[in-house]
Amino acid sequence: MNFDAIIVGGGIIGCAHAFYLTQKGLKVALVEAASLGSGTSARNFSWANASTKLSDAAYHRLNALGVRLYGELATQFGAKTLGINPAGALEFARKSRPADYAAKQKKTARLVDLGYLCHWLDRNALRILEPSIALAKDAEAFITPDEKIVNTARFIGFLADQIKQRGGQIFENCSAREILADADGAVIGLATDLGEMAAKRLVIAAGPNTPEVLASLTGFDGFHRFPVNKLPGLLLTTPPLAPDLIHHLIHSDGETEVHFLPDFNGGLRIASDEVDGLITNDQSPDNLRKQGIELLRRAKTLLPDALDTVLIDDCKLAIGVRAYPQDGKSIAGPLPGSEGMYVIATHSGVTLAPAVGSLMAELVADGTVPEMLRPFLLDRLEGFG
Repeated sequence: MNFDAIIVGGGIIGCAHAFYLTQKGLKVALVEAASLGSGTSARNFSWANASTKLSDAAYHRLNALGVRLYGELATQFGAKTLGINPAGALEFARKSRPADYAAKQKKTARLVDLGYLCHWLDRNALRILEPSIALAKDAEAFITPDEKIVNTARFIGFLADQIKQRGGQIFENCSAREILADADGAVIGLATDLGEMAAKRLVIAAGPNTPEVLASLTGFDGFHRFPVNKLPGLLLTTPPLAPDLIHHLIHSDGETEVHFLPDFNGGLRIASDEVDGLITNDQSPDNLRKQGIELLRRAKTLLPDALDTVLIDDCKLAIGVRAYPQDGKSIAGPLPGSEGMYVIATHSGVTLAPAVGSLMAELVADGTVPEMLRPFLLDRLEGFG
């Protein structure tokens, strides 16, 4: 089996990269040990955003590109086909919490400076946009109208169909076994459960399992120290609730940080960065249940009527284990010291899939590093310079 490029990893990142490579006319093989989208992509918050990525301008722009490309794909193929809800996001603030209120206004100004569409809303505007939310008397918010909610299963299904229509091949339930290289160490293919596949370009897109996959495929135990950590997050999904209960992604900070969105099953998907910190070292059933109850409690402060009768046993709890590079920013580019081998590993995979997938397609297909990708090459990290 001969290909122009092989991608190891069939999550949203690997599928998006394969999609953009096939758009460039490359014959692509996508190799996935389980089923497409069955790992982190199946357990995520599904929010495509750049409004929470402000610590680094280059990283913000990369995420903003992801949001924009979702919009372009929706225009081309249809939002429903892709599983995209162009809901936008609301982030709340209260004047009675002056430090938090000032921080939110500063954040809004920063987003405007970066050219990201966002504006401030008063309580009257919020009541019109979200009549079901129990608003405090001094509640205000800023809105980022371009942000999206992504049904990752549907989006991955769309990408897979497009890959196959353009001549790519997808191998599910097929484990990668060993990288094949010539006498000079250049990649010439991949050994898999289904036999050997020939290609001079190999992309590892294994998410949080990147260190283990690199170590296994190369036989070099040092890759177990590859600078990607595993970051667990707790997700709670309620049963179906009243139709059109909320219309945007809601992010409430301050004393009880929580974010939730209208899930595609008709309920709500709820998460909290603070609650994630409470499961990092304890993922026992008792603690997950306890923290699930906490997620419900936090969401009920904004939707008391809708969630009053919802019990934890009515809900689904899931842990999404995310890839988190050492410095918190994406890793995307060639593996230094190798020829023909590339790595993608990043947090915020839903947001970044079209951005990193398309930029890496330029690199892999054309051999040139796009300017927007330069800050995210591996040579910025110790041991890879």
